[in-house]
Amino acid sequence: MHGLWSTALPLLRQQVGERNFSTWIEPIRCEADDGVVRLEVPSRFFRDWLTRHFLPTIHATLEQVAGKPYLVRTVVNGSSAPQSRPVAVTREEPVTKPRGPKIGRLVPHYTFDTFVVGPSNGVAFKAAQEVSAAPGRRFNPVFLHGGVGLGKTHLINALAHDMLRRWPRVRMACLSAEAFMNVLISSLRQDQMNAFRDRFREVDALILDDIQFLAGKERTQEEFFHTFNALHGSNKQIVLTSDKAPGAITGLEERLRSRFEGGLIADIQPPTFEMRLAILRSKAERQGVELSPEVADYLARSTGSSVRELEGALTRVAAHAAVHGTPITVALAQQVLGPLLPVRSVSIEKIQDAVSRHFGLSVADLKSHRRGRDISFPRQIAMYLSRTVAEASFPNIAEKFGGRDHSTVIHAVRVIEERRTVDGQVDRLLATINDQLRE
Repeated sequence: MHGLWSTALPLLRQQVGERNFSTWIEPIRCEADDGVVRLEVPSRFFRDWLTRHFLPTIHATLEQVAGKPYLVRTVVNGSSAPQSRPVAVTREEPVTKPRGPKIGRLVPHYTFDTFVVGPSNGVAFKAAQEVSAAPGRRFNPVFLHGGVGLGKTHLINALAHDMLRRWPRVRMACLSAEAFMNVLISSLRQDQMNAFRDRFREVDALILDDIQFLAGKERTQEEFFHTFNALHGSNKQIVLTSDKAPGAITGLEERLRSRFEGGLIADIQPPTFEMRLAILRSKAERQGVELSPEVADYLARSTGSSVRELEGALTRVAAHAAVHGTPITVALAQQVLGPLLPVRSVSIEKIQDAVSRHFGLSVADLKSHRRGRDISFPRQIAMYLSRTVAEASFPNIAEKFGGRDHSTVIHAVRVIEERRTVDGQVDRLLATINDQLRE
């Protein structure tokens, strides 16, 4: 292997991470001569994936090591013809764009078109569209909350993209709450708080991801409180995301909590099985991966409800197939994912046992037809978890809870869903029992 490539490898490992390095960089054979770098890869899919995701990083690293630009050619094993146009490794000059966020960067492919909509995220999706069409007019603030990897970041990026399309001159800040805090700390250290305030209080839309990160950080909350008031008082749009409802964020000042709860709160639940299938097909199509119905069904049933888990499983299987030049089959997916898949043996009976122990009841109490508050609420919790965690059908749940009519279960699920959006204690309760079920 050429010395240039050997020198670049440690830098690439550091930049792309160990997993990506072993999957996408190590299999490459490299030759360099007379200002041309030739990367030989095992398959056409491998080449396309490498070009889409890692070629710019390889370009920059080779230039850094060599101190001069190179032409890079990618070829598939056994082919002498280049499979992609040679690209000169030159430093790109910054391009001034007529539109775009003033603060923060957006993920290019996180748009409304690539967001899979279903019953678990429909309200949040509709709210994002309404905000994009009329920022600061109808829903303000908007507070989106849900577990990790359920699409909150995708949705706010899609909202921002669409708002910029509709309103090219809009002044926008779209960033994580952690980034907001880091800018604040830097401004404090450099005695530039006036510039910080001018920067964030003059935007037309402020979109902060993972607002729960501000919990317990008094100075940051203080500054954000005044920023929030300045923007809201001027009818500027505010959109926030969190992994929990406002009432469930510990360490959050009450005055901020009350302002968050003064707007639209939309919950994003784990996707249904049908949605997981749709998400897999969408991501496979976008990545150029051929996915049979049988493989899609296996991945959707075997992985978790997180969109990130689904995407990660698809990426691992596709990468393995690309490296070894084999088709993607159920057997291959089982081989690749088997050691990584969590044990999923949550049954209605296990949920009934966990809920009854948590509330100091018996399983017989949950199955009984007693209607007192001390029984009905735990029963609704158990029915809700049976639907969302065990993914049991309404009739099956009804049968397991004393042979009730399935409409009773539908009502229980609706009641808990509504209470989660307004009562942080319910969110914390569900999280606690979920943790017990995972253990």
